[in-house]
Amino acid sequence: MKRGKKMFIIILSTLGVLSLIIWGAIAYLGRSQTLSIKSIENPSGDLYLIHITKPSHQIWKAGAYAKFTLPDTSSTTRKNEDKGNQSSRWLTIASTPDEDEILILTHNSGSLFKETLTHLPAGSEIEMSWLDSSLTVKDTNQPLVCFASDVGISALRPLVKEWAGKCPIILNHFDKGVTIFDKEMKELAQKTPNFTYKTNDELSQSQEFLKRAIDEYGNQASYLITGQPDDVNEMKNFLKENGIDSKNIQVSSFRGLK
Repeated sequence: MKRGKKMFIIILSTLGVLSLIIWGAIAYLGRSQTLSIKSIENPSGDLYLIHITKPSHQIWKAGAYAKFTLPDTSSTTRKNEDKGNQSSRWLTIASTPDEDEILILTHNSGSLFKETLTHLPAGSEIEMSWLDSSLTVKDTNQPLVCFASDVGISALRPLVKEWAGKCPIILNHFDKGVTIFDKEMKELAQKTPNFTYKTNDELSQSQEFLKRAIDEYGNQASYLITGQPDDVNEMKNFLKENGIDSKNIQVSSFRGLK
């Protein structure tokens, strides 16, 4: 009986510790911060680059995303979301943790959220919560073979900037007219050994380009795919059809484009 009682106490203690850890993680990731809009660029068409103040001591992993809530809606967010009025969206952070601002690259697709977000005046407040990472570099000894479509480049930009020069990187961008980081990536490729950058106008051209990387590295590389869901799924299937293991493929679909 004593042994059974002791075991019961150990199990309860373990469950208690795990509960505290889970609660702490939820509280940490879900905490909300009020940030300020610095400026908003409209480089072309419906494309917008949003510059947001970075809180002091704020850190995140390259390739992270967060939940952004529009100003003056935080108190009614749940009610509005229940009614289908979108006051918040999950958006990828295009800046590195070392940069002095938070960058968001997005299309204004005409939705209420995007229309409001892309026309906020400088100084407007916006809430950020649930900061997390969707893409990670698991093995620094592995080459990185990366594909982005459209604004999916915003998820790969910080990862490339962080790991360029530390491991071989191949980055292909099916840009669809999104060229805002193109000059930066070309300049980085010119001065960084083992970093190859190329843009394409057709998905088939991107697949042809990545096929050379597949032939060279096979399952010895890590494959990161970001962008519009259709492009991501098609490229993921292409990699699998060419012998790449699912465990070596990480994907991030930009469903927030709408």
